[in-house]
Amino acid sequence: MSMLRIPFLVATLLAIAGTAGAATAGAATAKPAKATVFGSRDQLRECLDLDDGIKQRRRAVEAAAAEHNRRFDANEAEDAQLAEAKARLDRNDKNAILAFNKAVQDHQQHTREINEQADAADAMNKSYEADKLAMDDKCGNLTYRPADIDAVNKERRKAASVSAATAASAP
Repeated sequence: MSMLRIPFLVATLLAIAGTAGAATAGAATAKPAKATVFGSRDQLRECLDLDDGIKQRRRAVEAAAAEHNRRFDANEAEDAQLAEAKARLDRNDKNAILAFNKAVQDHQQHTREINEQADAADAMNKSYEADKLAMDDKCGNLTYRPADIDAVNKERRKAASVSAATAASAP
């Protein structure tokens, strides 16, 4: 063996040993695979109901965000109009100044309302996220048997058709 090959072999062997040691250490710290946990039909019903509620709340959060964005855009347009009105304001006309000041006060009230709406939407979003995480924690690790899924879905379709028929027949 030449003298150049010895350091190369030593470095290669050290790299292989380091990789094997890291793989062994990684295997020791890795979490063991969880055993499959089958949920009952009652758990499936509960998780599907929770999921339906979460989806409904998500739609409400999205609708609130869309409404907030619409009001925010309208407020921005109002702000631009006030800036234009201020530039055109006749500073010698007391009635024009009073009208402008009233418009500014109205705009400030709109801004406060939008900020309050944003705070409420933020609280609603945080509550939604916390409930979604709780649902994922409760239902995310469960597996259901196909027969249970079919049976529960059949029950839900039947209940939905009864609800639709009742709603259609109501005046």
